[in-house]
Order: sequence, then structure tokens, then C-alpha cells
Amino acid sequence: MKRARLTVAIAAFVTATPILSQVQSSSDDSWKFEATPYFWAAGVEGWSRIGARTPTAHFDANFSDVFRNLDFGAMGSFEARKGRWGILFDGIYIKLSQTSEPLLGGSLGTEDLSAKQTILQLAGAYRVFDGPSLAVDVLAGVRYTYVDGDISLSTSALLPNGLSRGDHTSWTDGFGGVRAVFALTDKWSFTGYLDGGAGGTKHSWQFLASANYTFSQTFVAKAGYRILSMDYEKPDFLYNMRTRGFFAGVGIRF
Repeated sequence: MKRARLTVAIAAFVTATPILSQVQSSSDDSWKFEATPYFWAAGVEGWSRIGARTPTAHFDANFSDVFRNLDFGAMGSFEARKGRWGILFDGIYIKLSQTSEPLLGGSLGTEDLSAKQTILQLAGAYRVFDGPSLAVDVLAGVRYTYVDGDISLSTSALLPNGLSRGDHTSWTDGFGGVRAVFALTDKWSFTGYLDGGAGGTKHSWQFLASANYTFSQTFVAKAGYRILSMDYEKPDFLYNMRTRGFFAGVGIRF
């Protein structure tokens, strides 16, 4: 059960990646690029099961629960645009771990849990509307998720040689979506994003809304709220979760 909770906690933090790059004008036909490191402080609620014979458990954790077990995390997105066409890539890697208190008064040693997750997302975008204050893109792409978990018991009176087990799973979804940016002033703009997909999951959908402030031609700050829902089910793994929380990032244009 603890192993299941740790693996679900990873997905709560990074289940899939947001498209944070702010849409730029398509009137200039030269290549434009934007790299955005970001951070998503998400909580999760839903149902999970790891193993064919383990019980299904309800999970409800806020961001602080996930953050306490964080060892390392890296998140970032990249967008390349030429005229009406764009290519978007997003990648995340995260590692969590947890060590229990001594079990059975120390007779069973301690339990060490670790889990790693990688998310890779690639999408193509086409500008269908480019007005003076509103730009709209349609998108199509794939999102790949890989989860690896390990559990081990230290050497003890009951287990002189200890015990170690590991497992992993992965899935890929195709998706389609739409992204719109409304420019309120020269500095302020608002982004809305919605996608829906299936393939590895039964179904998935994602919603994102952000406010963006342009400091210069090079830097733009972004902050908003995002929801991601995924329903993945196999005989030995269930992940039916809704992940939500605030995010913030800084786009670097060149």
C-alpha cells in the first residue's frame, strides 16, 4: 500500500506536462524559439492500484505531501515557431523516496520506497486565427509517461538477507487541443489551453489558464492554474486520477 501511495504521489506532481510557451505573432516568417523552465505545485485525488491482487485505494494528497518526499525534479518546455506553424516539446523527470520507521519494533527492519517518473510530450501547432489582440492555435501530439518503483526491506531478524522488489509501467496517449492567447496590453496577456486524448489511457483531458507578463523581448513570466485528468487501467496497474494546482515559469525567447 505504501508503495502504491508513493507511485501515485509522483503522478500527482508531474503526471503530464503543461504547454506553457506563450503564443507569438505569425506575421514574422523567421524562426522564433522560447524555452520555459517551470514548476507545478499540484495535488491529486482519485483511485490507484499497483499489482493484480492488491486492493484499489482512494488517494487524496496535497502538494506538501508530495514535496516532503522529493529527491530531485526537473521540468521545462521548448517551442519553435515559423509563421503559422509551431513545434512544442515538454519534458519532466522526478524522483521521490521514503524510508519508514522500524517495522514490528525493528524485527522486520525498515522499508525503503523509491520511485521515478519521466514525462515526454511532443505536439505540432497551427495558427488558425491571428488577430491584433487574439491568437488561436490548434494542436495535435503524443504524451508518453513512464513510472518506475522499487521497494526494499532492510536486513533484520526476520529477514536476514532483506527483500527487494521493483516494477514499472508506461503508456502513450495521442491528443488534440486548442490554445488561445488574448493580449490585454503590451505587457499583459492571458492564455487558455484545453486538450483531450486517449490511447494508453481510456481517456484523458487537460485544462490550463495563465496570466503572462512580458518584461522584455527576452523574458516573460507566467503563472496560472492547471488540471489534468487521466484514466489508465491494466490488470496490474490502475491510475484514475485528477491532478490540479498552481504553476509558475519564466519564458526565455531567442
